[in-house]
Amino acid sequence: MKNIVITISDSYLYRLKTIAEILRKEGLNITNLYEFGVITGNAEDRIIKKLHEHKEIVSLKEDKYVEIAPPGSAIQ
Repeated sequence: MKNIVITISDSYLYRLKTIAEILRKEGLNITNLYEFGVITGNAEDRIIKKLHEHKEIVSLKEDKYVEIAPPGSAIQ
């Protein structure tokens, strides 16, 4: 599963909870729902591809994992 951040178009904010429920039924595990139009959660790759098809979604970004070596460690 990948963590994702979804931004809903301002034009659809009045339907935010309904949109979130539709996305949940399609397989998105919602972790946060913000009233300003941002939904965070996680989903499988095949679900993420389906979510891109929604006209209400302006942006769908996957969280990236970055590991930084501790200060003073050898350069890699």
